[in-house]
Amino acid sequence: MNKELTGIEWRSDQWLAQFNGLRPDNVLEYFSQSPFWDSSSNNAVLKMQTQFNDLQQASYDLKSMVGVEFSVTHQEPPSLFVITKFRRASPTKVTPIAVYYILDGNAYEAPSVHSIVSTRALSSIKQVEKAFALARAHAEFHPATGYSWAESNEQKNARKAALKDIQLS
Repeated sequence: MNKELTGIEWRSDQWLAQFNGLRPDNVLEYFSQSPFWDSSSNNAVLKMQTQFNDLQQASYDLKSMVGVEFSVTHQEPPSLFVITKFRRASPTKVTPIAVYYILDGNAYEAPSVHSIVSTRALSSIKQVEKAFALARAHAEFHPATGYSWAESNEQKNARKAALKDIQLS
C-alpha cells in the first residue's frame, strides 16, 4: 500500500503561475495536486465537506477527526515548506508517518531514517569489503612459515623511510 516515492520530484508550473507562487495559505492546496497526496486523508474529506462553506473552522475540525492528515510543520516562505503526514488517533495523539518538503516549488518525499542509516551502513560495508580484498591480495601463505605480508620493493622502501622518520623524531 505504501509506495516508495522518495525518488520522485513533482512540480506544477501552471499552478504556481496561476496562484502567483506558494504562500502559507495555499501550500497545502498545491501539495494536494501532487502524487504524495492521500485523497482519503482528513484534509481531503474536510475540504470536500466544507468546499461551499466557510473554511475558517478547517484546522479546528481536523483535530477532532481520526485518521491520516497533512500539516505544514515548518515554513520559510516562499522557498521552503515542510509538510508532515500524521496518523491521528485522538485530538492529542498523533504519529508522524512521512515528511515531505517543497523547495522552490519542487515537492519531494524526505527519506526515512531507516533508509538513510541502511544506505550509509551498506556504503560502509562496501568500503570494508574493498579494504579486505586489498589486504587479501597482499597476504601470502606458506605451510612452513604461515601467513606473511607481501610487499613490493616500493612499499618496503616507503615503510623503511617512514620508520626512519619516526626514529629521528
